[in-house]
Amino acid sequence: MPKASRRIAIVGGGPSAVYIVRNLLQKAGRFHITVFEAGQAVGSGIPYAEDQNGPQMMANITSVEIPPVLVSLADWLRAGDGDVLRRFGLKREDIGERDFYPRILIGAYYVDQLNRLKQAGEAAGHRVVLEAGVSVHDIEPRPDGFALTVQQNGRTARQAFDAVFMATGHLTEMKKPKRVSGLYRSPYPTQALELGPDRAALVLGSSLSAIDAVIALATRYGSFRGDGEVVDYVARSDRPLRLVMASRKGILPEADFYYPIPEEPLFIFSPARLAAMTAEGRSGLLSRAMALFRQQLVADDPEFVDRLGITRFTPENFARAYFNLRQARHGFSPVSANLAEAKANHGRKHVVMWRYTLMRAHEAFSGIVPFLDRDDLKRFRAHMAPVFSDAYGCVPHISIERLLALHRAGCLEIVALGDGGSIRYGKGRFALPGCGRDQDFGVLIDARGQQAETMASLGFAKLDQALERTDFFRRSGAGGEEDQFRLPLDPPLSRDIFCLSIPLMMHRYPFAQGLVACAEAAEVAAGAL
Repeated sequence: MPKASRRIAIVGGGPSAVYIVRNLLQKAGRFHITVFEAGQAVGSGIPYAEDQNGPQMMANITSVEIPPVLVSLADWLRAGDGDVLRRFGLKREDIGERDFYPRILIGAYYVDQLNRLKQAGEAAGHRVVLEAGVSVHDIEPRPDGFALTVQQNGRTARQAFDAVFMATGHLTEMKKPKRVSGLYRSPYPTQALELGPDRAALVLGSSLSAIDAVIALATRYGSFRGDGEVVDYVARSDRPLRLVMASRKGILPEADFYYPIPEEPLFIFSPARLAAMTAEGRSGLLSRAMALFRQQLVADDPEFVDRLGITRFTPENFARAYFNLRQARHGFSPVSANLAEAKANHGRKHVVMWRYTLMRAHEAFSGIVPFLDRDDLKRFRAHMAPVFSDAYGCVPHISIERLLALHRAGCLEIVALGDGGSIRYGKGRFALPGCGRDQDFGVLIDARGQQAETMASLGFAKLDQALERTDFFRRSGAGGEEDQFRLPLDPPLSRDIFCLSIPLMMHRYPFAQGLVACAEAAEVAAGAL
C-alpha cells in the first residue's frame, strides 16, 4: 500500500463499524482500516449476533427504517441466497418493506454488507482487515497517533494507528462481580439461560431485553405453535414453567403501531426552532423546549393532552401523567386489547396522533440534550427519556402474541415493583416479597437493558487518563457539528479519536442504541476525520 495510506482502527465490529467503514471508503485518500471485534462475527454486533440470540428473538425495526449500507434489507433478501429464505421460512415474493425479522437475520445482513464493502474498498486501493475474536484491552494516545493493546488466542500485541473510532456496543461482562449461582447479569447470550429444578425465573425488566429472555426460556423448555391470529404455547414436560417479569412500573411495551414512512416533519417542535432556542442559551433550555413540545401535542392531539390532566407542562408532571395513563391499563387484558387495536389500525392505515408525535419528538429532543446544563440533563434522563423509550419501544405483533400465549398457558406473569420494591437473595433463592403474594425463584435474570457507563467501564485506562474532561459529549455551541464525537485529549496528543461507544454516548445521546442513530453518528464522525 502507498505510504500515504492512513491506518484506521475501529474498536467494535457491530453496525456502527459497518457504517463507519462505508463512510470512510467514500472519502478522498486511501485507508488501511482494521476492525477489531471480540465476538465470532464482524458486522453483526451483540443485539444481532447469532452467538448471542436465537431465531425467535425479533428485532423491533422494519426494513424500511434500517439505513441501507449498500442495499436495503428487503432488497438484500429478495436478491439473496435461497438458503437464508428457507432457514427463516420466508418467501421471496412476500418480503415487504414494513416487515419485522429475527435479529440474527439482520446480523447476517450487516455481516454480508461489510464483506461486500471490504471487497469494493480493496478493489479501489484501500485495505480492510476484519479481525474476529480479538479484544482491545487499552488505547494509548500519542502525539503521532495511537497504540492499541490487543489480545487474540491468549497472545497480547501492540499495534500503531493514525486514528481510532471507538464503536463498542452493548456490554455484557463489564463490572460484574463473581457469579452467584442462578444469577444472570445479562440475558445475553440467550442460549446460555437455563432454569433450575423449580423451572422458575424472575426476569428483572419488562422491555425488549426482558422479552428476549422470556422468549428464549420459553423456546428452550417448550414451543410456540401457530401463527397469525392464534399462537399457543406447549411445554415439553409436565413440570410447569413459571416466569415472572418484574419492573418498576410493571407494564409491557405496546404493539407496533401504524405511522407514515418516511415520517412527516414536526412543524412546531422542529429541529430548526430547537436549534434557535439552543442558541439563546442553556439556562432554562429544557423548560422552553417543553413549552414548545406542548404546543405540538395540542395541535396534533388535543384530546390526549386533556387526558393527561396537567396544567404545568414540566418533565416531572408529563412523565407522571403519561405513566399513570399507561399503568391504568396494567395486566394482560389491556395488552391483548392494544394488540387488537394496533392490528386494526395497520389494516386501515389509521394513525394514533399522540403516539406518532411522541415518536418524532424524541428525535427532535435528542438534538438539544448535549447542550443541557447538569440539572436539566438529570431531569430529562430521569423523566422524559423513560417516556420516549416506552413510547417508541413498541414490539412486533408476533412477540406480543407469544407473551399472551405464555400467559394463557399459566407460564408468565408481570408485576410492578414500584419505587420501594426489592428482590432478596438467600439460601440460593431469589425472593420477590410484597407483590400480591411472596414468590421465590432459583434463577434471576437482569434484563433491564444497557445502562450508561463511563470510560473506566471499557477498561481503556491510558485513554481514560488522557481525557480533558469526563462529560466529553457536552456541547456548548462553540465547537463544530463535525467534532461532536471527537474525544478531548490533553495536548499534544493526537486529536483523531472518535467515540461512538453506545454505553458512553447514552449520557448525552439517550437514544443512541437505534440503528438510525448509529448510522447518523458514523457519518458525522467519519466526516470529521
